[in-house]
Amino acid sequence: MFNSLRDFWPKKWPSKKQWKRSLEVFNEKEKVALLFFVSLALVSVFYTGFAFYNTNTRSVPAFGGSYREGVADSVRWLTINPLYASQSDVERDIIEVVFDELFRYNKEGELVPHLAKDYETEDYRVFDVTLREDIYWSDGEEITAEDVVFTVETILNPDFQSTLRQQWSGVAPEKLSEREVRFTLDSPSTVFPENLTLKVIPEHIFKDSSPRDFRYSIYNMQPVGSGPYRFKDIRESSEGKVASLTLERNPHYFRSTPFMDEVSFHFFKDEEDLLKAYNEGKIDGFSLSDNGAREFASIERRGTNYHQFTLPRYFFLLFNFRREGVSQEEALRKALNHATDKEALVEEVLKGKGEVITSPLLPEFYGFDEPETKYEYDPEKAKELLREAGFENGVKEIEDPFSFTEDLKEDSQGEEVRKLQECLIHLGEEDEDLYPEGEVTGFFDEETKSAVNHFQEKYSEEILAPHGFESGTGMVAGSTRDKLNELCEDFFEETVSLEVSITTLEDPMLLETAKSLKEQWRKLDIETKIEKKSLSDLRERVIRLRDFDTLLFGTALTGNLNPLPLWHSSKTDEPGLNISGYESEEADELLEAIIEKEGEEKKKAAHDLQERILKDVPGIFLYSPYLIYPVSDKVKGIEEGVLINSSQRFTDIDRWYINTRRVLRR
Repeated sequence: MFNSLRDFWPKKWPSKKQWKRSLEVFNEKEKVALLFFVSLALVSVFYTGFAFYNTNTRSVPAFGGSYREGVADSVRWLTINPLYASQSDVERDIIEVVFDELFRYNKEGELVPHLAKDYETEDYRVFDVTLREDIYWSDGEEITAEDVVFTVETILNPDFQSTLRQQWSGVAPEKLSEREVRFTLDSPSTVFPENLTLKVIPEHIFKDSSPRDFRYSIYNMQPVGSGPYRFKDIRESSEGKVASLTLERNPHYFRSTPFMDEVSFHFFKDEEDLLKAYNEGKIDGFSLSDNGAREFASIERRGTNYHQFTLPRYFFLLFNFRREGVSQEEALRKALNHATDKEALVEEVLKGKGEVITSPLLPEFYGFDEPETKYEYDPEKAKELLREAGFENGVKEIEDPFSFTEDLKEDSQGEEVRKLQECLIHLGEEDEDLYPEGEVTGFFDEETKSAVNHFQEKYSEEILAPHGFESGTGMVAGSTRDKLNELCEDFFEETVSLEVSITTLEDPMLLETAKSLKEQWRKLDIETKIEKKSLSDLRERVIRLRDFDTLLFGTALTGNLNPLPLWHSSKTDEPGLNISGYESEEADELLEAIIEKEGEEKKKAAHDLQERILKDVPGIFLYSPYLIYPVSDKVKGIEEGVLINSSQRFTDIDRWYINTRRVLRR
């Protein structure tokens, strides 16, 4: 036994030359064996060390790196101002990163404090909000109650034309102290806390701006905000359009320092160029206007994570109660509901990335019971209802054929105007100058008046001469009406085919949905016409003038359920959002109760409201698409869950990260 390590340690180590010569005593096989065992020993040491390191350390986010978001949009100007936040998807996305709100929704759909510490209310009419003490603008100035009051007063001033004005109508803001704001409402509202998701703008930047200067201020392109990132630079293309906008860390952000150095938005003329850029690694992620299920098949880039979010939005086919035809017959509205295979729509149109809905209030999202009234896919039930409405093989006999009875003139509107326009188009088949640009809109416009003038002058001996007129009046009455009835009698037949006209936005998902509905309904001898509209036409003609038979479109609900704007009878006229013209005293009372009540009483009112609406059949409630957000797997920290709107995927972007480092486990 050695008495000490010293006894064991060699008194003299071999020299370098001796080490080299030592290998000479081994033959070739022994040298190979020695090399093998030495290599094995080194690998074992390395593996043991790596395993120890890996077991006793963990990966955590590290600072550095940047994220590049792709956008399929072509613009010359960006309005990065929360007061105009509903203008476009990309502007809302940038606003979400640059501006913070008083309160925000977390990924569980709960309203939580953010720039504010809390709010207090006793009667849901007066709300006192207290701000944090450690909040600053990206230029270093403090955020105070004056900023909040200034923001709301600017929204309420009609000269500034904020898209949020209607939402804040009937609210008076008041500064109580540097950190306290009071909101006084005209009437109690349990849904007002939704307004506290307001993104505040800086008074010291905008206080001296006139309404015109405010809208076109350079600070709308180069904003001073309160979010985790602030404006760095913007680049233009050779065509003078926005090519990219880059944001950098906000050093004055009140939460912990964001991990990524920069976030940038890169603009492409269309989705094809956007997908190409992603496949080539020029951007790290992107979002599309719908759920993008069809476009994702074009993604070839490996290492893509498809993040999935749920939103309180849905798409539906809305009937127009102002129009004759399908919308006026409950049996037909129910038949179309039973003739619609919603499961097939989710699979074919959304590629399975969505859910069938049966209620206009999304009970599963807001936590109340599902409706008892449901319209399951049942073609036989649909046929029975069609027979009840008098249709056999898609045709119905008319006992009392249509004839003109009303006096019509410029600005008249309604079903008789539609019939007039249909008649003029029919007569124009033999007289191309009669109504050359003829459209069936239901609105007596200049073109319709001109066509009536032409018609009167063509048959002047029967229409104008007996009354002493030498030129047309452009009005439909008396002898003009009689002549129209005579010439269009055969056109207004004694039988009518079952036809449905679907108006929708020129959008791939909506057009595919419309085509699928057309195919499904054809099996029941229902003919369907699809009218696709640009966004501007949809807003200005279809929605503003309520000019549609049925409208296929989508709607988004709020975090705190408030369906009143969509269904209350006081909102049927433009600019109200009850565009179907749905009216029900019982529904109105329940809508008002949802605003006034809270807790279980609110949920009961919501449940009863969905039952009332479903029994009245104002539409066919189709599906709710998931938001699918493809992002390179190099980007980590993205938390999936519930969003109130698609831009809120950026709510926690300060926690996204690219780089990592290892630290000891504790």
